[in-house]
Amino acid sequence: MSADIICGQLNNDTHGNHRDRRQHLLVRLRRSLLAGLGVLALISASGMSTGALAQSVEEHDAKAAFVLKLVNFVQWPTDANHDLVIGFVGADATGDALQRLAYGKPVNGRTIVVRRLMHDGDLKACQVIYVGASERKNMPLMLERLRGSSVLTVGEYDGFGQHGGIVNLLANGGRIRFEVNPHAAERAHLQISSRLLSLATIVADGS
Repeated sequence: MSADIICGQLNNDTHGNHRDRRQHLLVRLRRSLLAGLGVLALISASGMSTGALAQSVEEHDAKAAFVLKLVNFVQWPTDANHDLVIGFVGADATGDALQRLAYGKPVNGRTIVVRRLMHDGDLKACQVIYVGASERKNMPLMLERLRGSSVLTVGEYDGFGQHGGIVNLLANGGRIRFEVNPHAAERAHLQISSRLLSLATIVADGS
């Protein structure tokens, strides 16, 4: 049952004679809303899912949730127990969502730190760089500056993966689908879970 239907039933039950039913519906509503950021935010009980319903949560919230789950499926060359830094460039709404959702939530024992950066900032100080669509023209320069470093690049516009980005998130038909460029990941010395790759659209440089 959708959150809209549950809300409609709650609105119709105005006389207080069905308290148990109202409480039951409230529980179901809460579960439905949590599902929008949980199951529908790309993680199911068995692992990664292929999309998040944009109508359940705001698009930038869904993208931020994806990034926070994505890091569990990536292995960096050195995985010491230190902060995992996620920088974002030109993606303010998603960056704000990252800061909100990441607060107090460690990943594999590592504290998540979210930083707002300029395209000419200290990109190599991050493990993840999220690049907004507004920074498309600056992406070649950022990739050049990141050459040889183990930074996971995540974008949100057509062609990001084909131009050397590693993971690309795209809204399509009310869902968020994702692409992965495995060769770009190899150049960054990153290992991406085969489970994630099996659910992604695989792209290559210049394709």
